[in-house]
Amino acid sequence: MTRPLKTSRRDFLAISATGAAVTVLPAGTEASAPPATTAAITPDPLDGPNLRVAVVGVRGRGMNHVRGLQAQPGCQVVALCDVDSEILARRAAECAAGTEDRAGFTVETTGDVRTLLERDDIDAIAIATPNHTHAMLACWALDAGKHVYVEKPVSHVVGEGALIVEAAERNRRICATGTQGRSARSVRDAIDFVHAGGLGKVHCSRGLCYKPRRPIGTVETPRFAPATVDYDRWLGPVEYRALQRPQLHYDWHWDLHTGNGDLGNQGIHQMDIARWALDCDRMPARVASVGGRLGDVDAGDSPNTQVAIFDCDGVPLVFEVRGLPRNKAARADTWEMDQFEGQSIGNVIHGENGVVRISNSYSWAEHIDRDGVKRKEWKGGGDHFANFVAAVKADDPSLLNASIRDGHLSSAYCHLGILSHRLGESRPPEEVDAAWSGDATASEAWGRMRDHLRANEIDLDATPVVLGRPLRVDAEGTRVTGDPEATAMLARECREPFIF
Repeated sequence: MTRPLKTSRRDFLAISATGAAVTVLPAGTEASAPPATTAAITPDPLDGPNLRVAVVGVRGRGMNHVRGLQAQPGCQVVALCDVDSEILARRAAECAAGTEDRAGFTVETTGDVRTLLERDDIDAIAIATPNHTHAMLACWALDAGKHVYVEKPVSHVVGEGALIVEAAERNRRICATGTQGRSARSVRDAIDFVHAGGLGKVHCSRGLCYKPRRPIGTVETPRFAPATVDYDRWLGPVEYRALQRPQLHYDWHWDLHTGNGDLGNQGIHQMDIARWALDCDRMPARVASVGGRLGDVDAGDSPNTQVAIFDCDGVPLVFEVRGLPRNKAARADTWEMDQFEGQSIGNVIHGENGVVRISNSYSWAEHIDRDGVKRKEWKGGGDHFANFVAAVKADDPSLLNASIRDGHLSSAYCHLGILSHRLGESRPPEEVDAAWSGDATASEAWGRMRDHLRANEIDLDATPVVLGRPLRVDAEGTRVTGDPEATAMLARECREPFIF
């Protein structure tokens, strides 16, 4: 992941045709990577009473980081960083103003993360930027001797997660993943119940992401990012491309150049819990997928409807994504979503003794026996930021509820589901029926998805789904057996100067 990429001729010409100039910073300028340490950094006690934290990326989720970390005893948010100067100024003003419940506080601001990494008085970096910059920022911060809290998914492609794991170990720093369900008491108790054999033999672990996703629109010609955004830094390590959708912010999730679809957005929370339930500490042996971006045409290229199947030591992990509502009428009205086992977003773990359902609020879970009777209920949330702060202050990564290795594995599952889709081919429904007929679990999930698409009046003969390429993956996710094309896509080349 060290070779530079150049701006594509097509995108450069598209921008040039409008009379605008594209600025790409040369290596060695202010956006270049900080120098990596060549030897392991010896952990040292924190100076002073407070853990001093900088938050990078504050338009959306990052402000949850600010509030959550600032609320911790002995923790102080001292700086914010964002490549959008308007957002940065607004968030700094919000911090200073405070609320009825929280006193205001002053933060420093910068659009250049390097200025934070070079400072000795910042102990930790919390990262809530778009997915494609997570691994770069995490590795830079760890190599600068900072502890790291990185949002999910921790990576944009499979191989990046391993680089963060290595950087955390090499520098002996704490690195936590933002899958906060791992800190919820109800979820932890439910998983303990499954691991203790409460469900008997587990037949299937299922993640659900039935979340309303309306079309993001289209553009006829490339657009410019808002004037307040440093678009070159926003792109970071990925190849330069002109903006090909109406809105830069948030809708990057649905562009696979920078995002990972809902499988790697909302879905990774449920993916992490589904994998945790199976106690599977390795990559899936096999991956298969069926789905597509169906319904109204828009600028996105990630599937808004998908079933992905993962072989976890012989037990299937099934993940279902639905962005369309329950039927076509709902698309013009409430956008009400389907449910499975009473949930639209959540987890269902199937076993000999019934099912365990885990909510997407991470505040309750329940065991329902085979007769439909509720046998157990667990309640209670948790404070994921408190867990991170405690691990840093104790200098003990074993205290983390969501380690960077767990973050890497769960992120990789999402990426592999998308990779199967990207390498697949459009096929009529009869061919999908035949391809998945030998697996009862997969066939059942595909059948329900097909019914869902019919309810949305999607003609699968006119707009067929993509039958993903089956992938056989090694235990560490470094190779797809017999598939050099897929293996090459496990990693990504980085654009200079955003090397890590």
